[in-house]
Formats: sequence, C-alpha cells, structure tokens
Amino acid sequence: MSIQQTAQALREARVLQFGEFTLRSGAVSPVYVDLRRLPSFPSAMDAATDALADIAASLSVDAVVGAETAGIPLAAVAAHKLRLPMAYVRKAPKEYGSRSQVEGFLEKGARCVLIDDLITQGTSKFAFLDGLDAAGVRVEHAVVILDREQGGAEALRQRGRTLHALITLRQLIKEYVRAGEISAEKADEAEAYLDANG
Repeated sequence: MSIQQTAQALREARVLQFGEFTLRSGAVSPVYVDLRRLPSFPSAMDAATDALADIAASLSVDAVVGAETAGIPLAAVAAHKLRLPMAYVRKAPKEYGSRSQVEGFLEKGARCVLIDDLITQGTSKFAFLDGLDAAGVRVEHAVVILDREQGGAEALRQRGRTLHALITLRQLIKEYVRAGEISAEKADEAEAYLDANG
C-alpha cells in the first residue's frame, strides 16, 4: 500500500488530532495520532491490516503477536488474513491465574512478528520483546502503522530488531496538508516539534 493510500485510510478514521497531549513517554506533544479509532472504520481497518499482513508475509513468520492493547485487534485481523496463529503479549505478566505475559499458544522457537499501532521512542516495546524472549520465541521484526520518528527505530535496532512502518508522522501530516484537512501553520508547528524531539 502506498503512502497516499495509507494516509487516506488514516484520514478516513480521523486519527490525527492537534492540541496539547501528554504521551506515554511523558513528553508533551502538539500532535496526537489515535490509531485506536481504526476498528471503528471497517474500510480503513481493512486497508491498514491488508498492508500489515503484506509486510508480515514478506518476513516469512510462523505467527503474529499483538502488543497490548492497541496492537491486539490489528494483529488478530492480519493473522486471520494470513491464516497464521495469533497471540498477544502484555506489558507485564498478569498477577493471577497462569501469571503469563503471552496469551495464546506459540511453539517454542517460532518466528513471530510483533504488531502494534505506532512507535515513538521505542522503549515501551522492550517489555513486550522481553516477554516474548522469555516465552522462547524469535522476534526479529516489529511492524507498526505509524512511526513518530522520535528514536523508536534506532532503539529497536540496538535490541537487534528491525522496525517496519506503513507511514511516518511527517508523511501523514504532509498528506493531511495536501488534502486540505490541516493548515500549513499546523503542519509547521508539528514539524518543529518533531525536529526538536527527533
């Protein structure tokens, strides 16, 4: 799927918001991308998960793993399209029942791809990767819809993993401007933030 097609799907789901938002990392951003809206827009969800499935298929994996929580519906739909097993990984092991961090069944040594909605600095993915390592599966690739380009790809690279993203935040903002949905001034504000926090 092209950058333009990805942006069109995300615009349909109205994922881009401007204001003052505190990110999981604690940083304050003038732009927020709410990809949890995607499942509420079936055609946009279908297009995005087609693209995620295409990347996963190119990596020759045995299973698809969704990151809690936004990655779970994305991984479930992509895995179904590929007819591959799907599991999900929590941020931390649950404190009751089986006390597991990985839910579902994965063969030891299975080659898995981690799917999530987006990546910022990448550190939030470490708990997922550690949980999958502990489960005895191989995860060399993470796939996200959007890369905020704030160090996530490099953080994963330092952990021996490769990031694949359908679109970057800068690309998405440019497509919103091209479609006349945001002003150049709003785009410049977001670009300045990314330049200062990249």
